[in-house]
Amino acid sequence: MALFPITPPAGIVKNGTDYANKGRWVDGDLVRFENGYLKPLGGWVKFKDTALTGTPIGMYSYKTNNGEEVLAIGTRSNVYVLYNDTWYDITPIGFIGDDVITSTGYGAYHYGLEDWGDERSTSALNFDTKSFSFDNWGEHLVFCFAGDGKLYQWRPDAGSGSPDTIATSITNAPTGCQAVIVSNERHLVAIGAGGDPRKIAWSDREDNTNWTSTARNTAGDLQIPTGGKANYAIKWQNDIIIFTDVGINRLYYTGSPFVYGIQDAGINCKAISPRSIVSSGSFLSWISENSFFSFDGTVRELKSDVHDYIFDNIQVNTQQSTFGTHNIDFNEIWWFFPVGDVDQLSPNKYVIWNYIDNVWSIGSMNRSCWVDQGVFNHPLSCDSNGFVYEHDKRPLFNSPNLGDQVPFATTGPLEIGNGDKLAQVNQILPDEESNSLPGITIGFKGKNTPLGTETDFGNFTFESDGYTDARFTARQVSMTVTGSLTQDFQVGNIRLDIKTRGKR
Repeated sequence: MALFPITPPAGIVKNGTDYANKGRWVDGDLVRFENGYLKPLGGWVKFKDTALTGTPIGMYSYKTNNGEEVLAIGTRSNVYVLYNDTWYDITPIGFIGDDVITSTGYGAYHYGLEDWGDERSTSALNFDTKSFSFDNWGEHLVFCFAGDGKLYQWRPDAGSGSPDTIATSITNAPTGCQAVIVSNERHLVAIGAGGDPRKIAWSDREDNTNWTSTARNTAGDLQIPTGGKANYAIKWQNDIIIFTDVGINRLYYTGSPFVYGIQDAGINCKAISPRSIVSSGSFLSWISENSFFSFDGTVRELKSDVHDYIFDNIQVNTQQSTFGTHNIDFNEIWWFFPVGDVDQLSPNKYVIWNYIDNVWSIGSMNRSCWVDQGVFNHPLSCDSNGFVYEHDKRPLFNSPNLGDQVPFATTGPLEIGNGDKLAQVNQILPDEESNSLPGITIGFKGKNTPLGTETDFGNFTFESDGYTDARFTARQVSMTVTGSLTQDFQVGNIRLDIKTRGKR
């Protein structure tokens, strides 16, 4: 008996052809790789029974001074807060939401293409959906929506022990802003302040209503030294990293008399959208127009095994809705992006980067924003319909809107034949871990040449005796592992008992 191991190394590879990726995982859904092993994603439950109004496009969480949890969610039309187990619509008076054009009618595509007078099947319009930026000024929530441009504040205690009923504009704050962030030194910083795309302005320290610079305060402003429009900002260690449509700049504290300085930190590395920027603590990472980047003091391009999967499929005209998130429990960064017709404005596909093991996974899921655990016990997300979910809380079974999706992973060709010889498979020896067997089903398809006819050899499950009989012959096979929805599982080193056959 010759035992032939067939479990590929961790990670899904989507660049190039399947045969070029022989011996690797090449497709999958609802799975991750942890410590080198294939496992299912956790399931999700509704965190709020009814949907929010508008598609959620921003989330933020923090705790008040007395330890109460605050969850803020911005949709394309409203702003909500969950506080003391009560949901509040805190949408400011006069708030301008995200006006998204969804028509594919006459004139929406290139001139001269398709029949005159017919609604276009696709669109060349660029849906520049805007982004929320949230932060907390002490226990007060502050936020800005780029399409609205004002800086707002909401207080969990308005002075009488009750929260504000709605958010209100911050007195004297600039308008026409792209984003807002609170510095480590307790200045409120406005990005693209006053409608100037290169202006960075900040309030007096500990006073977010004083924005006029004098000899007696620390308010001030700077211009980004390079061309480009400032779109977003995120804290990194002691600095604030400002993302522009050219690259990134570093805003750093200098003390008196200038308070802050600014310098280039990277060029030709613009983010595909402000929401694609993710912080994992020690470094930032984001998606650019044709690559992934990270920043840990130096900008680096990330080599990705799923580059073709995202950049061959992402919709250029809706790529602004791409967003990323951190999943601290699994050392993962997720990016969600839209694939499909022009009406697919919200992300429906994802890639996962395990940055400790440097492996990738892929899949399908309708999500429009996400916030990592920390304030709450589990990650929280929203879908495009306005529902809020709690993730990684149980197995996948009965997760809302799961449909017919199952956790699976498929390999590229596994060459079991030697040279021009065929191989006969007599038994399959599994290596899996689950609460009860069988935790996985294994299916095989075989070919004699890369472009030859494919034969489906069927599916196999395993019981406690540790093997199952099989009878099929091929030079190369592909394997699909399909996991249980009702329990966790882990795939180990699967082996085949093979015997060499002749050429025919």
